[in-house]
Amino acid sequence: MFEAEIKFLAGPDFTPPGERLPDAICHDVYFDAPDGRLAAAGRELRLRRMGDTAVLTAKAPPFDAATASKEEFETAVADADADATVALLIALGYVQWAAYAKRCRRHCDAAAGLALAITVVTVDFDPRTFVEIEHLAADEPAAKAALPIIRAYAAGLGLTRECATPYTALARAAAGTIL
Repeated sequence: MFEAEIKFLAGPDFTPPGERLPDAICHDVYFDAPDGRLAAAGRELRLRRMGDTAVLTAKAPPFDAATASKEEFETAVADADADATVALLIALGYVQWAAYAKRCRRHCDAAAGLALAITVVTVDFDPRTFVEIEHLAADEPAAKAALPIIRAYAAGLGLTRECATPYTALARAAAGTIL
């Protein structure tokens, strides 16, 4: 799947339109080779725990540098604690290099025929409120075509301050370390 996503900065009381979905807390752990070659190539390997589920995601380099939108490959992890998956990744030589929690207020809506996921996010290392607006597309051209629709939708909500910096980079900066 190709994730067309733009992250915006918003006030803490921002409430998006659309259908309200259950809130979620995501516990994300990122892995890389000891030499950092995945991050250096713009790739990411993430293990996400959310409630009773866990998902392993490999992210390709961004196809749109302005938004960091990426192709993603995901698979469900059988053990919700994901301990076996962590052990497997470590046995393959990967190391944990970033971990954080995302608190998510989730909504869904539509614009110009596109299904949109709107997530109001706070993270444990940054006091700001972020709003992610995304559309999952079947291919890169469709994902690129969705980006101006997402921007127009966001502008209609008063969201104009984009933040293309990935959460991993923000977390590393907050910890005083460099990728």
